[in-house]
Amino acid sequence: MTTSFDRTARLGAALATALAATALLAPGAHADISDGQRVSVSSAEPKVGCSYTVVAVNVVGYSSGHAGAPVTFYDNGVVIDTVAIPAFGETKTSWRPTAAGSHQLTAKVDSYLNSWWITPATVTVAANTGTGSAACGFPSFSG
Repeated sequence: MTTSFDRTARLGAALATALAATALLAPGAHADISDGQRVSVSSAEPKVGCSYTVVAVNVVGYSSGHAGAPVTFYDNGVVIDTVAIPAFGETKTSWRPTAAGSHQLTAKVDSYLNSWWITPATVTVAANTGTGSAACGFPSFSG
């Protein structure tokens, strides 16, 4: 003979198990992603006033269903730009640092069902002692 208490306890345990499994499978609302999503910058030695490309690596639309979702890039917490995840290609923007020193570059994806932060990159920006267009170096034309 099963009592009402036994059924309630089993139902509660089953519900707790289901909720725990859901929590483990669901992506975190604002957690760093562990599947290789990270921010990168096109130069290991950026300088003040020069233009660089910042990429949200592995943030793609074709295989994730996130095409068109906005990605906001930040420099030390200040918005650089907001772009849409392309169906194909890289999720990227341009960045022109205005101050020397340490800069944490990160990005936040605001997808249709959830939001998450991309693992940041920390870079040190050097003062620009040159003048004219050559102060930033010459552009690379290699692929």
